[in-house]
Amino acid sequence: MKIKEVLPEQWGLLYAAFAFSQGIGLLSYWALPLVAGSLVTGLGLSATEVGMIGTIEGSGLFISSLLLANFVDRGYRKRVAIISVAVVVIANLLCGIVNMELIPLAIMRFITGLGAGLALAVGNATIANARDTEKFSGHLTVMVVLFMVVIMPALSRISEASGYQGVFLGLAATVLIGAISIIFLPDGPDSSLVHDGEVDSRPATSLLSGLSIAVLLIMLMFGARGTLPWLVAEQLGTDAGMSLPEIGNLFSVMYAVSTLGPISLLFIARVAGVRAILFWSLAVAGFFNWLFTVSAGNAVQFSVGIVAWATFFFIAFAQVNAIAAQLDRTGRLASAVGSAFIGGITIAPFIGGSLVDAGGYTWLGSAEIALTVLIAIVVLFGIPRHIKKTG
Repeated sequence: MKIKEVLPEQWGLLYAAFAFSQGIGLLSYWALPLVAGSLVTGLGLSATEVGMIGTIEGSGLFISSLLLANFVDRGYRKRVAIISVAVVVIANLLCGIVNMELIPLAIMRFITGLGAGLALAVGNATIANARDTEKFSGHLTVMVVLFMVVIMPALSRISEASGYQGVFLGLAATVLIGAISIIFLPDGPDSSLVHDGEVDSRPATSLLSGLSIAVLLIMLMFGARGTLPWLVAEQLGTDAGMSLPEIGNLFSVMYAVSTLGPISLLFIARVAGVRAILFWSLAVAGFFNWLFTVSAGNAVQFSVGIVAWATFFFIAFAQVNAIAAQLDRTGRLASAVGSAFIGGITIAPFIGGSLVDAGGYTWLGSAEIALTVLIAIVVLFGIPRHIKKTG
């Protein structure tokens, strides 16, 4: 294989899809451990209260992204993108400037979620504009992890110096940088790729088809499982005797190493079937998910577990997005998959916080094992071995 074959072909489109789906739409999720940790330290909130705030913000994300998912093929993505940036930036600025109690902060995070959900729907739909969705999703995921290599240590240092308000201001600045990509954002689907999909006459273009529902269920449970320990990752690191800068540096190492996941997917996809890649990446990620959750103050187990988890997490994340974009070239399913992921993120923080308060990290690990089993069942019985490519 030549190096040229694995490099991106549509750089502008890739930048726009990454910025809006991940750098704006899912920014609060990627930064969740630092946001949660800073709120616990700065406001003295419990795990349940922080989980409630995360669930409320996730609800806003879920509602707006789901409502927009069935309309992203209408040709006004740029206008929606501008609205999303304005809402997210203003809400984060207010959270960073104004001293707020629990309820006002939760309301403002809900508004932040509404704006971010619009960005997520637009960004995910853009993946379906790629000529090779599997390759494109792999590149997009590489950009995510490289982005986090930079942003996580920066936010951890901001958190230590300025607390939760500094973190929110940092998020606002990050969104403004990502908004530059709007010049590369297409207003709607690529008509030539949509036509190719229609010629193939695949039944899964409907959001209510069996295959589409299976993909959505997988992403819902995948999002929930990953969020359960991610919410308390900073606390797990602290319990293992690590300082905030050390945890931030570990997250940077985690993301740097995890680039191997989506990069390896570019090669594995040439020799392995869709279902095999999805099953093993989800199963192995689930094991390491559980391993670092029950690390019980063991710094080595926590560090190895979280780095390995992230590597396989991003293989699965890229693969599900690629499948959704390939099945429906209008971008509706890809957008709905983003909503499903947010649905998992939405329900997980409150449940995870409650489990930790009630029974500790052992209960949290048990919930992750149960979700891994359910995900495996849906993959084995709901996803075909291969999916025909178009474009």
